[in-house]
Amino acid sequence: MKRAVEKQDAAKVAAQFPLDGLLPGWFFRVRETSNGAYLAEGTDLWGRLVSHQGNDPESLLQTCVASARAASV
Repeated sequence: MKRAVEKQDAAKVAAQFPLDGLLPGWFFRVRETSNGAYLAEGTDLWGRLVSHQGNDPESLLQTCVASARAASV
């Protein structure tokens, strides 16, 4: 049986994913996981996630936004 997915509170999501305004309904963050290595992640209020790893944080963020846009279609 499928479990119902509940919409998350925007304030709580924004506290963990502070980059918003890049794509409506999505929140993003970029963290340095080790020296010169970054993890860009995004989520929406329904719990869908996108993430990319690499060494260029700006490029990773744009790639995450593109993945989120594709997931939203």
